[in-house]
Amino acid sequence: MAIVCGTDFSAGAAHAVRAAAAFARAFGERLVLVHVVDLGALAWAAGQLPEQFARAASERLAELAEPLVRDGLEVETRTLIGTPDEQLADTAREVAARVVITGVLGHRSAERWRVGSLATRLARLAPAPVLLVGDAAPFEQCARGERALRVLVAVSASASGDAAAGWLATLRRLGPCDALLLHVYESARERQRLGLPRGADAQVEAALRGELEERFGGLAGPGETELRVAPITGWVADSLGLVAERERFDVVLVGGRRRGGLARIRQDSVSEGLLRLAPAAVLRVPIAAAEPRAAALPTLATVLAPSDLSELSNEGVRYAYALAPPGGTVVLLHVIETAPVPNPLYAHYGRRAAPEERVARARAAEAALRALVPAEAEARGVETRIEVVEGSAPAEAIRAAAERERADVVCLATHGRSGLSRLLGGSVVQALAGSCPKPLLLVRSQRED
Repeated sequence: MAIVCGTDFSAGAAHAVRAAAAFARAFGERLVLVHVVDLGALAWAAGQLPEQFARAASERLAELAEPLVRDGLEVETRTLIGTPDEQLADTAREVAARVVITGVLGHRSAERWRVGSLATRLARLAPAPVLLVGDAAPFEQCARGERALRVLVAVSASASGDAAAGWLATLRRLGPCDALLLHVYESARERQRLGLPRGADAQVEAALRGELEERFGGLAGPGETELRVAPITGWVADSLGLVAERERFDVVLVGGRRRGGLARIRQDSVSEGLLRLAPAAVLRVPIAAAEPRAAALPTLATVLAPSDLSELSNEGVRYAYALAPPGGTVVLLHVIETAPVPNPLYAHYGRRAAPEERVARARAAEAALRALVPAEAEARGVETRIEVVEGSAPAEAIRAAAERERADVVCLATHGRSGLSRLLGGSVVQALAGSCPKPLLLVRSQRED
């Protein structure tokens, strides 16, 4: 593999060359210095002028390479003619680049870096991670062991979050990196996903932290790692950029997927937004270039067992306890079906249960669920949690509970005789299969007709 560095011989590009040299030393890899004579910028030129520019560029590349070679690096120089982003991406593909490094383009405003479109186009095309450098000093100091590189890692429960977090171990081969794994979220969307009411922000944050710790715990390499979740302020890229600027991070590490067609003009790419907005260096890792992590065997520590309390539906509970390992947890769930919110024009014709009636029904359901706990559960060290919820859409209530309880599997019977059990054999199972992110174990009752 190789470290590819694009330079236009500007002051910003000089920082990119220094940072690239630090990576090449730390990784023991070849450094490929590339200058592209931009045909678009020279469209007015005729004759041999582009070739003359290329010859001059080759001489300057040789001058850049000379002190690096004396320092013991293996350096290759390439002068190319064409479109810079395409030529750099092609070079990265040819040499199997570990990372492509360029300097920040644009000017420093009072608020943030404004970066030229080359970085965005290169990030879309390059098969390798792209590092946009504004200041080489933090990378050089990290490589020399003088201080830890401060890294803001944009994480989420997605392939792009995995790509960013996975590349942190690679970045730590440069030197120690103190990393903040930051996830920004929309409160309303997360409350809906978890089935929580307005005002349950503490529960939302606790659930998100648990999910992310489970997903990103134990990242390798020297340096401290902190995990933080925070509600979004504006656009995701804006929120991350503000944290990077306020807390003076050296680099923002973000994953990204290749986009095409209309998606390119939609402003929904966090990674591309950071390339334009972030006040620090930005390292964008394409999903396809993510460092693979060894996949551990799944555990079934927490089993969610929905039941409508009918005899047939309760057979799913028995299998839930059979699945739960010693020390595991079974969450027994009952959904009290409620009528959907009626049209205000004729809402007075309906009848809503009184508060005391609803409380009594929930207590009765909780007692009935507790009676389903098998005697051997305690002997095996299996914990039981009881949850009774109300909802007009049982499948949605089950899905939200699976997210909220961080269930490893949902175990339910596929047939019953009334209420929820009547639906479990059809629409509820179908809805769960299409919406629930957890594995489903469907238990066909042996007592069915």
